[in-house]
Amino acid sequence: MSSLDKSLESKFNDLKLAINEDRGRLPTSQGVNALIMVYPPKEEKECLKRVKADYGDQYIIDLSKLFVDYIEGFGMDVFLEMYKNYRSTSVFYDDSDQQKDFLDLILKEIKKAAEKDKMPVLIRTGILYGTGIRNNVILESDVVAKMKKPLIVFYPGEVEKDIDGKERVYFLGTVKASDYRGQLL
Repeated sequence: MSSLDKSLESKFNDLKLAINEDRGRLPTSQGVNALIMVYPPKEEKECLKRVKADYGDQYIIDLSKLFVDYIEGFGMDVFLEMYKNYRSTSVFYDDSDQQKDFLDLILKEIKKAAEKDKMPVLIRTGILYGTGIRNNVILESDVVAKMKKPLIVFYPGEVEKDIDGKERVYFLGTVKASDYRGQLL
């Protein structure tokens, strides 16, 4: 069955099966230890309710709350001034590693999950839109590569067929997702 035709219930069942599979046999994209469940953005509330019911005993990382913490760390006035002056995504993601950024906070939380021997479960990933942080930056990190348990990413997007009939994921239904990713569900 095409992922275009799967219900949210079916996707949650597929996720449960993938988690319970022997990770050594589980096919992953580019060797990334991640399971990415794509769901229609309009089903966000239903999906989050189910995540909390099924994975509440794991390490849920709500990126929207983490984002608020990130901004509050600067103070709203300082953050707005920085953003106004730079007008770029470098406020959220600076690949030079010279200062802590939003990506560093995300990776720190994923590392905490691994240290507690819990599966890190990323929710509210729509908050990444416009930050310059793409899923491949998170998936390619050393933190994710070293984990024993898979990173679970709940990804608000749409799966559509391209001109060649190949299924493609569009983040929030608008931006083509990176082809470099973990196992797509």
